[in-house]
Amino acid sequence: MSTLIILNILFYLSLSVALFDLDYTRSKLPDEPEIPKWVGLIDAVCIISWIAILFTNWKFAILGIVIYYLSVSIPLPQIIGNFLMNPFKPKLKK
Repeated sequence: MSTLIILNILFYLSLSVALFDLDYTRSKLPDEPEIPKWVGLIDAVCIISWIAILFTNWKFAILGIVIYYLSVSIPLPQIIGNFLMNPFKPKLKK
């Protein structure tokens, strides 16, 4: 059971960063710098942790997908991702 809790925490934290990256790249102006490329690896961590949750307990995996689609209307994962990525956000050069 503790493995499932750790996998869920890993999934939701990586999902938050991935959703923040997606929102940042959508709303980025052409002259703003980009987020570091290693953030793309967090997408892979999100997918791998979801697959591990799927094999551990499929009900939690379905719950993860439901939370992913609910996050379109509730921006809590993006807020958490913004908080986690705040030290790594590029600074705008003037």
